Amino acid sequence: MRMWARATVAVVAIAVALTGCVKSRTSAAPAGSTAGDAAQEKSCTADYCDPADWDTALTSTPLKQIPPFAEPINVIISAGSTVSLAQIQQALGDWKTVSTATTVSVTGIHIKCISSEKADVTGGGYVPQHVAWRLGGCVDGNDLSISGNEDHVRIWSQPVSGGKHVAWFIAASYETMCVVRNGKLQTAAANKAWTALHPASAYHCVDGGPGSITTKHADGYDDAARDFAAAILAAAKSHGWHASQRIVTVNRRGSAGEGGVPFDDTVYVVTVAG
Repeated sequence: MRMWARATVAVVAIAVALTGCVKSRTSAAPAGSTAGDAAQEKSCTADYCDPADWDTALTSTPLKQIPPFAEPINVIISAGSTVSLAQIQQALGDWKTVSTATTVSVTGIHIKCISSEKADVTGGGYVPQHVAWRLGGCVDGNDLSISGNEDHVRIWSQPVSGGKHVAWFIAASYETMCVVRNGKLQTAAANKAWTALHPASAYHCVDGGPGSITTKHADGYDDAARDFAAAILAAAKSHGWHASQRIVTVNRRGSAGEGGVPFDDTVYVVTVAG
């Protein structure tokens, strides 16, 4: 996916005291729908309103090995949080903001840090992410991707309660630095010298799909959502905040993302209060 670089409520209540190098990609609304399609009835709680689409818009790449795909929105920081997004990021420590405009060099490979994707979480149409974070940031994050351990998130905002509060909708995934060699997606780790000589062939493949390392993360989407939510809870605890988590089941448009990597219909909803 990128070097570039996803309600009947099934509630698991956890009250915790204190708790993509990218070539160019294009996004489009799902076939047969229009941006902001309001055909489905929107359900709202104090934490968030159901988005127009629980998956991102279809994204295309220049690689014939990767057909167009959508990714799941799989984590929400609820509007009930009193700790700001900036404070949560600071508490997370190693999660750094990354830009679609940033290019770095990793072991001689020149890559963009992350690509843009679109989602419709307000019903107003598909828009690019508000912000993106990567574990380790751009350089260290890409080092992590060589071993299949690069976790990153794209984040969209949804005003709630007349704009007084904001819910943050997040698409998380683990990825591996991969390359196209002999017409097939392969890990960059197995082709380091070749990759350094052919940087244009380098991408990020979602763990669990072709070109990825699956030893630690066989399900790149579901594993990343679980681990990112857990990281927020741990960061909250270390800062003396109160955090709670519940897991909700949603109705998705799809069940598999980039490279055919499957994802389930659950979303982690986290609330962090100071």
